[in-house]
Amino acid sequence: MMGSRGEKRRAGRAEQRRHGILDAAARVFARKGFDRATTREIALEADVSEGTIYNYFASKTELLLALSDTIQTKFEAVVASMLSEEGRERAGIVEAVERALAIIADDVVVIRGLVAGLWDQDRGFRGYLIPGGRDLIRQVGLGLEKGVRGGIMRPCDVQIVARMVMGMVTFLAMPYLRGFEPTPSVEVRAEHAELLVSVLLDGLLVREDEH
Repeated sequence: MMGSRGEKRRAGRAEQRRHGILDAAARVFARKGFDRATTREIALEADVSEGTIYNYFASKTELLLALSDTIQTKFEAVVASMLSEEGRERAGIVEAVERALAIIADDVVVIRGLVAGLWDQDRGFRGYLIPGGRDLIRQVGLGLEKGVRGGIMRPCDVQIVARMVMGMVTFLAMPYLRGFEPTPSVEVRAEHAELLVSVLLDGLLVREDEH
């Protein structure tokens, strides 16, 4: 039993150190870009030896890809929740947008590091700004397709609309992602999410019943 607890503590410390190294890599990538960043600088930032980094990651590129996977997993969880409850389709989309904005706000330094690192690597995001953008857009499209089948949305090219949605979310967050503005409060993000979905689903034209 004692051995089991000891193993859990060691595993917990190892995971904590791994996250610390990733966070440090994100900060260094954000400041210097991928090409100019070194594992020595990342080690100093993480307060570990350079050799410790290689106990967890085989290369600087593997650090970058691990950061990308971490953020992509968070976005995928948001997309999976969209349109999941019958009768709450609109609310589900608003909540998904709000959660996506929260991820960007909470992980703003990590995403800055990813943008800088993947841009330097000419990986881009295979044409998209958000990690795993192509897969995320496909998943958003599947969610929208569910709305079309359920009769709450009119037939459309759901993949194009999905790209529009992702573009709206990305550029809504761009000022604080780039550090030009402070990250907005939870309340402001909720307002932005509601407005974005209102524009997407309702449009901006005044309807007859609003005159």
